[in-house]
Amino acid sequence: MTESFMDEVKAVRPTLQSVAREILGSDEEAEDVVQDAMLRLWQLRDEPIRNVRGFARVVVRNLSLSKVRQRRVTVDIARADVANDDESESAKNEQIDRMMKLVDALPTMQQTVLRMRHMQEMTMADIASLIGTSEAAVRQSLSRARRSIIEQFKTESK
Repeated sequence: MTESFMDEVKAVRPTLQSVAREILGSDEEAEDVVQDAMLRLWQLRDEPIRNVRGFARVVVRNLSLSKVRQRRVTVDIARADVANDDESESAKNEQIDRMMKLVDALPTMQQTVLRMRHMQEMTMADIASLIGTSEAAVRQSLSRARRSIIEQFKTESK
């Protein structure tokens, strides 16, 4: 299983780089994301994933989107209008950043299921089909991911 799994992932590598490059707009960043994805996929090599190619594409897409979200917008301080700085918007952005860090720290399967469900608005059936598992397994993984994030968020807020 391990050899065939990794052979299939290696075969789809050019497609994965293309997906990452399209989202990130950079060959170097795309290569970094694909390397990270390959490591994460290696960690899942013994998991029962039916559609390895589709799953690998989703992992690369999610990692690429996370990288895009992490980019910081810089503003020339001479042009910044401090009077219009909305503190509530800043606080909201900080909460979103904290939440995304918590999501990024989840195990790969939970992270992927959570992103597919809440960020890509996929159905449980579609996620199960893509990953190659049952809807019950997807629900369980999603539930664990949510619980983990809630617990960590509460712990950090204390």
